[in-house]
Amino acid sequence: MAARILSLRPNTKIVLEPRPPYNFDANFHKPSHFPSSDTSWEKGKCWTTMVWHGEKIGLRFENRGTISRPRVVLTVYSRKFLSKEFIQSFIPEVRWRFNFDQDISEFCREYRNDKYLRPAIKRWRGMKPIAANSLYETLMIYLVLQNATVRRSVQMLENLFDRFGAKARFDDKVLSVFWKPSDMARATEKELRELKVGYRAKFFTKITEQFVKQVIDEFALRKMTKEQVKVEMMKLYGIGPASVEYLLFEDFYFLDAMEKISPWEQKIMSRLLFSSKLIPADRILNVLRRRYRGYEKLAFHYIWENLFWRRKHEHIDWLEKEIRL
Repeated sequence: MAARILSLRPNTKIVLEPRPPYNFDANFHKPSHFPSSDTSWEKGKCWTTMVWHGEKIGLRFENRGTISRPRVVLTVYSRKFLSKEFIQSFIPEVRWRFNFDQDISEFCREYRNDKYLRPAIKRWRGMKPIAANSLYETLMIYLVLQNATVRRSVQMLENLFDRFGAKARFDDKVLSVFWKPSDMARATEKELRELKVGYRAKFFTKITEQFVKQVIDEFALRKMTKEQVKVEMMKLYGIGPASVEYLLFEDFYFLDAMEKISPWEQKIMSRLLFSSKLIPADRILNVLRRRYRGYEKLAFHYIWENLFWRRKHEHIDWLEKEIRL
């Protein structure tokens, strides 16, 4: 069953000023990330969808500033008139999801001449972690990424969009719109398995139920310490320490949230930091902790994303062998 297509019209335009330094393209597009059909990017522009207070809306972000004096023009598309109260509640959420207010100026100054970070900071100064989706949506993406090739993950997510989500047409784009937890809650595990998600059906069912019952409060989590968020995240069905670590950085912006290196990260960072095929993960972690204390994960992010930006423009043979898309 194909997702229904919603036609959205321009509703309002908002000018937003992120805290500098803010790198529009490095924040709105992460080359290493999973390609989800709810977002489209080109240099200086990004289109995405969002569900806010039950309303499905389209967003177009345009870069109208610089890294040192950032300015973003946001056009909001909707099916109906959006009240002043809706917009007032929506703006803080946009600022959070696209990390407009976190200050990383000290990091950029302190490490601009660092052996490993200098090239990345020179190109991408102002790059930050970005939680473009809600926590629930992010978890849905994490589930389709489990033990699957990128092609398989895309297929699973598209099946879910077709069954529970929608498509939004605006500004000459047609993008997917995520579903609300209550939309999926009505489906049985058997119905989910029919969407070819395999064993993940049980995880979708259990996590969705937890969000419907409000076991997790995303907005309360944003005000908690790193250790408190860890405890709360471990309440989620099937979510382990590795996923929690990614969430701490990508959704809650803890820049030092790095305790483990996955096997494929180990292989790639061995090349980048040591020019070697394989270095023990603990040694890689020790280097990051010693050199970038307080910013371990952000430093990793700069080194990692810089590599994947390079990949967009040049063939890196050893990297292609590791990715195996």
